[in-house]
Amino acid sequence: MSKDEDKIKHSKRIHQKESVVKNKMKVAKAYGWQHVLANPHKYLKCSLFSCGNPNCIFCMNPRRAFKEKTMQERKSDDKLKADKNKDE
Repeated sequence: MSKDEDKIKHSKRIHQKESVVKNKMKVAKAYGWQHVLANPHKYLKCSLFSCGNPNCIFCMNPRRAFKEKTMQERKSDDKLKADKNKDE
């Protein structure tokens, strides 16, 4: 790759990150969350709505909260049952 292509890719990555931060700050201002506005890049790779508390019912694993399987586990169980029924 040439250096010009590298510069373009680098600038696109930086622009993308800045756009994400800008949109998240709009949401934070709308909700009035001062802790997010104080350090905007801290929430670049995580959700603003995640409080980080593992005991929070919105942030915790659904198996712990509701004693039910996750969507991925349910899909794999359905596939296994379908394969089992085909063999019989």
